[in-house]
Amino acid sequence: MGKWLSILIGLVLVALGLSGVVAWPLEVLAFLKAAIAIMAIIVGLGIFVFGLSELRSGAEEPPIVEPPPGPEQPSGPTEGSQ
Repeated sequence: MGKWLSILIGLVLVALGLSGVVAWPLEVLAFLKAAIAIMAIIVGLGIFVFGLSELRSGAEEPPIVEPPPGPEQPSGPTEGSQ
């Protein structure tokens, strides 16, 4: 029952949204323009703060270099272990 109710509510909201877009196309475009502008400000501030935090963390850490592997050891029994 709950699945059918959620489908019905979803269809009603889609119909209301489409009727709103048809009835107020200029207002919907103005809202979308405002939403894009506000999101650009928020994303820009986030990137700015991220950049500042990267600068404050100091100079880049040197990459970790692993030493080259040594000669392989034999895997059989050792001398004197009989």
